[in-house]
Amino acid sequence: MSESRPALQIDMTKLDTVTPEELGERLSYLWRDRRPLYNVYSEALMLDYAPDYWKRSRWGFSLFGNPDRVAVVLLAIQNIHTYTMLGWETGIRNESDNMRRNGCTRAQLMELVMFTQLYGGMRGLGHTYHAIGHLLAVWGDPPSLPNDYSELVWPDGWAVDQDAFKCGLDLTTRELTDGDRKSLTDWYEKTIGYLPNSVKWGMRYHPEWVKVNRSKWEVVIKTLPKQVVPYLMLRHHTVTGNTEGLRESALLAKAWGITPELIVRGITCTANYFTNFEGLYAVHDALEGILDD
Repeated sequence: MSESRPALQIDMTKLDTVTPEELGERLSYLWRDRRPLYNVYSEALMLDYAPDYWKRSRWGFSLFGNPDRVAVVLLAIQNIHTYTMLGWETGIRNESDNMRRNGCTRAQLMELVMFTQLYGGMRGLGHTYHAIGHLLAVWGDPPSLPNDYSELVWPDGWAVDQDAFKCGLDLTTRELTDGDRKSLTDWYEKTIGYLPNSVKWGMRYHPEWVKVNRSKWEVVIKTLPKQVVPYLMLRHHTVTGNTEGLRESALLAKAWGITPELIVRGITCTANYFTNFEGLYAVHDALEGILDD
């Protein structure tokens, strides 16, 4: 399996040049996976025309992925979300296969897909179907892998907890009852310390939608750790630059035991791949004081 092969040796003492041996070994390394070849052609462009940039890129990539399997999984779940939002079907397929190679079940993969549907709508499902719909029926649960890759690995303390999502909605009626309003308000105040204005506005002007959307949010994650949700929210709101969304995400992450170090990694990983430094403006405003408390 690709995950068990020795790491590529790159001479980082010579950042401005790439030897023919480094170039050949890297392309061979990428080709052996037999996955979508975007890694081959994207890195080939850097290797051929910007070798100094490629070495610095590998330096940066090493902060967020191999050889740490936990980091690989955390990067993959965030990338599945973003690639779906962007409609990049090659990336969806590659990261889905990456998750599968690391022990992800089909059910777990579909939880990631359906959580993203809360943001990406039917367009997101369409891109996912075109990317992996023809493979889902034959992938099975999980693929044949070495014992240490038979299931996903997570940071310490990350665990399944379906009850953590539930606030106590009365699902015998579509109406947002007075009890529902109190239960939803209490959940937010207990978990993150306040009722977000987004929910407050929704309860005032379209309470029935708030109820049904919250009920979907409460059941979408069943076999993945609950911490996956705020970790994906951090990615989403860093990409969109949503200050209030970032604050809510970080507070939920802290409430559910995600360390400040992992909150930072989820954000800077996003900046590394999708927003550059400019993505950190909203982060600065949103997280002032949260990481230091």
